[in-house]
Amino acid sequence: MTIPFARQGESLLSRARTVARERQVAIEVAAIGLAVTIFLASVLPNLANHPTFVDDEAWVLSASFKLADEGVFGSDMFAGFYHADEHYLFNMPAHHFAVAAALKLLGAGILQARLVGVAYGLATLLLTYLLARRLYGVASALLTLGLLLFLRFNMGFDTGLPLQELSANLRYDLAPVPFVLGGVLLLLSKPGPGRAALAGGLLGVAVLMQVYAAFMFPIAAVFLWLEALPRERRLKLIGAMLGVAALVGLPYGAYVLAHFDDFEGQAGTIDRRADFDSPGFYLDNLAREPDRFLRPLAIKEVPRGADHELVGPQLLRLQETLTRRPSAKLAVLAGLPVALLYAGRRALGGSRGDRLLFLCLGGLVLQYALLESAKFYIYWVPVLPFLCIGMAGAALSLLQPAPAMHRRAVAVAVLACLLVFFAEGSAARISGFRAARSATAYDALAEAIRSYVPADSRVVGSTSLWWGMRDYEYRSYFLFFYLTRPDAGPYKTTISGFLEDYRPQYLVLTRLATGELEKYLIARDYNDWQTYMRQHATKVARIEGPIVRAAYGFVDIWRFDGAGLAARPGTD
Repeated sequence: MTIPFARQGESLLSRARTVARERQVAIEVAAIGLAVTIFLASVLPNLANHPTFVDDEAWVLSASFKLADEGVFGSDMFAGFYHADEHYLFNMPAHHFAVAAALKLLGAGILQARLVGVAYGLATLLLTYLLARRLYGVASALLTLGLLLFLRFNMGFDTGLPLQELSANLRYDLAPVPFVLGGVLLLLSKPGPGRAALAGGLLGVAVLMQVYAAFMFPIAAVFLWLEALPRERRLKLIGAMLGVAALVGLPYGAYVLAHFDDFEGQAGTIDRRADFDSPGFYLDNLAREPDRFLRPLAIKEVPRGADHELVGPQLLRLQETLTRRPSAKLAVLAGLPVALLYAGRRALGGSRGDRLLFLCLGGLVLQYALLESAKFYIYWVPVLPFLCIGMAGAALSLLQPAPAMHRRAVAVAVLACLLVFFAEGSAARISGFRAARSATAYDALAEAIRSYVPADSRVVGSTSLWWGMRDYEYRSYFLFFYLTRPDAGPYKTTISGFLEDYRPQYLVLTRLATGELEKYLIARDYNDWQTYMRQHATKVARIEGPIVRAAYGFVDIWRFDGAGLAARPGTD
C-alpha cells in the first residue's frame, strides 16, 4: 500500500485525514478487531475462577441450573422460604433463562454460565460503536470504543473496568444494556410504528433482565413526543412502543400474579426503600446520589445488627481524588456535564440524534438519582455507553484546531483527561491479567471441602460454595437472615428453630459469610445462633492457605451432633 504524497505545504494533520478517508473501512475493521481482541483477552483467561465466584453469582446460577436440569424455575438453596424452590421471584427472570440456555447448550459449569456475560459485553461494545458512529462519525466511535474499554469506574470486583468486570460475572447488571442500545438505535432510525414497536419489544426484554431498564420508557416516550410529526402519529408511535413492551412483559406479570404472596415474600428480602408517596424519599435519594461514586461515607460504630449510622458525606479531598480511581471522578465531575452541554446544544439546533443522546444521558442520571435508593455503583452501568459516546463527541469537538489561546488550553486539558483515562485503565487491565493467573481454583477448593463432608449430607453454608456442593442437600446461610425477618410471615422462626427443623449435618462458611453474620445479625439472633453452635456443633476444619487465597479468606467447617465422622482429607 502506497500512501499518496500531499501537495507541497499540506500539513501533517491534513495528510492523516486524507489517508483516513481513503482507508476508512480498513481502519474501522482493524480498530473494531483490536477492541474485540482486548476485550476477550481481558475476560476469557481463567474465566471459571476469575473474578472470584461470589454469593450473587451462585444465587443466579442456582435458579438457572435447576431450570436447565429439571425444567423448574426455582432455587433449592432457599427451599422452605416462600416456595422459592418451586417458583423463583427474587429478581427478574430473563437473565436466568439466558444462563439456563447456555448451560443446556454448552454444559454445566461456571465457565459456561459466565460466557453469557461475555456475550452481553461483546454486544454492548459493538452496539455502542454503531450508535456513536451514527451520531458523531467514525473518529468519535473509535474514541468511544477506547473509553468503553479503558475508562475506570468503581464498578466491579477487581480492576474497576466496568465492561470487563461485569462481562466476566454472572450478575444481571450488564444484561439489559445491549437491549437498551438496540432499542435506542431503532428509535434513532426513520420513525414508524414498526420500528417503535420493535424498540418497545427490546426495551421490554431489557426490563425482564433488570428492572431499572424501565427508566428508558419515559425517555423514549419524550423523544417520540418531540418528533416533528403530527400529534396523532406521535401518539401512535408511543402507543406501539408501550403496547409491545407490555405484551413482552405480560407472561411474567401473569406469573407474578399467580404467586403474588410468594412474590411479596421473596422480594421483601431485597432491602429497598420505595416510599414513592413521600417527597422526602426523592429529596433524600437526590442528596445521597454523590455517595454512589464520589464521596466515601464516614461510618460511626454501632452495636451489632443495628443499622450503620451515616455521619454524612466527607468533602472530596485532593488525596482521595488523586489516589482512588481519579478517572471515575473526572468522568462524572467533568465528562458528564460537558457531554450533556455538547449534546444539548446540538439538540437545540435540531439534531435528532443529539436530542436522543441528551435525553438518555440526562434522563437516566436523573432517574437513578431520584428513584434508586441503594446507590450501588454497579446499577449505574446502563449510563456508561451514553456517557462514553457523549464524552467522545465533545472531546473531539474541543480538540478541533483553533488559533485562540483559550481554545488551545481547553484542548490541552481534554488531552490530559484522556491520558489519565487511558493510563489508569491500562494499569488496571495489567493488574487484572496478573490477578487472573493467581485466582483461587474453585473446583480444587470444592474438592477440599467435600473431603470433610460426606456425600448425601445436609448442609447449610455460604451461598458462593453451593456450586461445588450442588449434589448435596444444601441451604444458603442467607436463610438465617430471611427466616428471622419481622416480615417473614408464616415462615418466621429463629435460627435455632430453623436448624432444629432442617437438621443439617454440616455448616460451611467462608470468612466473608462469617463476617456478614457477625456484622448484620441482630444481637438476639446472633446469640441464638452462637448458643446453638456451642451446644450442638463441633468445628472439624478450617481450610486456608494457597488453596483458598485471599478470595475466600478461609472456609470453616462444623459438624452437628449425629452427623457421623467426616472423611479424613488427603491434603489441606
